[in-house]
Amino acid sequence: MKQFATLTNLSLAFLIIALSSFGLYQLRTAFYKFDTVEINIQQRGNNQISDALIDKVLLDNIGAFSYIHSFDHIFQESQRDFQMSTLWIDRCEVRQKDFYTFEKWEKLHQPSDIAHPEQPPAWSYYSASAAHKISGRLEAPANGVSYYDAYAYCRAAGGRLPDYQEWLAIAGGKENRLYPWGNKFNLAGWPYLDPRLNGAQRCGLHQATDTPEQIHDLGSIASEWAQGTNDDPRPRILGGNAFNRPFEIYSLSGFYRIISPEYRSPYLSFRCVYDDKPAPIPWIQESPKTVRLSANNYQIGLPSTAKVPGLLASGLSRKQLYIIKNLLDKKYIKNNFYILRHEVTREQYRRFLNDPLVRLGIYADAKEPKEHNYEPYWINDKTNEQLPATDIDWWSAYAFARWAGGRLPSSHEWIIAASMGNNSYPWGNKYKKKYAITADYQLTEPQPALQQNRDITAAGVINMGGNVSEWTQSLAPSGDSFAMIVKGGNYVLPGKETARIDFRNLVPASLRSPYIGFRIVFDDVL
Repeated sequence: MKQFATLTNLSLAFLIIALSSFGLYQLRTAFYKFDTVEINIQQRGNNQISDALIDKVLLDNIGAFSYIHSFDHIFQESQRDFQMSTLWIDRCEVRQKDFYTFEKWEKLHQPSDIAHPEQPPAWSYYSASAAHKISGRLEAPANGVSYYDAYAYCRAAGGRLPDYQEWLAIAGGKENRLYPWGNKFNLAGWPYLDPRLNGAQRCGLHQATDTPEQIHDLGSIASEWAQGTNDDPRPRILGGNAFNRPFEIYSLSGFYRIISPEYRSPYLSFRCVYDDKPAPIPWIQESPKTVRLSANNYQIGLPSTAKVPGLLASGLSRKQLYIIKNLLDKKYIKNNFYILRHEVTREQYRRFLNDPLVRLGIYADAKEPKEHNYEPYWINDKTNEQLPATDIDWWSAYAFARWAGGRLPSSHEWIIAASMGNNSYPWGNKYKKKYAITADYQLTEPQPALQQNRDITAAGVINMGGNVSEWTQSLAPSGDSFAMIVKGGNYVLPGKETARIDFRNLVPASLRSPYIGFRIVFDDVL
């Protein structure tokens, strides 16, 4: 009897070894049949401000949500070419003492051709700031001046205010720099705790904030007036200053604000540009110190490959922006990964169920409930094998991913795979009815997982906006407990809200739903 028991144990051991070999064989052959797409998280545009850089600045300052919203008009613009003609630009902002001298000169000479066409009648040119005169800081930028004052000064000096697109091109340069001085924020222009002291600094003290052409203080000390365009003549304010926080946002080369031409601020100044080499200015009796910039073509505006500006343009709430911050923060994802092009199909899931090792719990999560059953309701129906595998709870999806040699995606991996092209939706920034398989179609069941449609990312991943929602490996607080994050819309949900890449549901891990399936990711190719 003892010998029989020994033989039985040996037989069982050989059986387990055989089953293991069979399981590993199925794992490998199943993997090779998976159609995956590589998600390259380092992919960047050419000759542009890096999308990662602008995304990081915006994400790091999401706490300043109300301030960021003052730039909504920029987020709705697209990057574009701008051909700038040869011009001369003041190396420094106009000094306070020069503007005071202009005030006296203008009252004496009263030139008739310097006023802006929309300047109110009986307008008086003046600076609202007397602090510099009292403190003796007359070398500081002229401040407390309106758009009409700055416009008239430049006209009388033989030049003009820059077009705001010219200002953007000059600040960003041919390299399309993130800041006038480069791609890394530099606090050199803010040496004092008191913004009044920072705003009263004379020009050129901080070479680290110069442009490569040695144009001083474009991004610090005082913001600057600029003209609009023929299509939109409203004046603009550009560049950072000593007061407005977060400095990292206001100093960005591509950012500007639209504001009333009568607005005055102790942190707002201007500089002039000249279409010809400038002559001596009448009230100064000398030519301004300028930099000549040759005609050239520039890229202005935010990079089309950045993700966060497009999301901001979609009008997300502050809470949603924090979700996006958690999902897009680059520190969570360091390497490329491979994602299944489509949702896991019934046929693929059935091969998982047919592996004897699955029933032995080899691939189960350690916390999987006892007596858990991997079988969905459709187990005996083999007529729709290409439909997504739904009615699969999180425990089953997790086990399948391990069996296949992969894993469930994290929620931030999922959103990066769905939005590699700066998209609010997998296909673009605007909702398109019936692009995704959502309630737009009024369906009673999902469509085949491999069926091509317009819900497709630039990399070729399909149905991330609809068909079925998808399990991820990420969890989040839900009431007094935690729940798993489910991403993507599905065939019964309204598409405009749920096909967005920021949409998510919190679902208990044991829920089985006809609306939830899954896809898996791999860290490498076998």
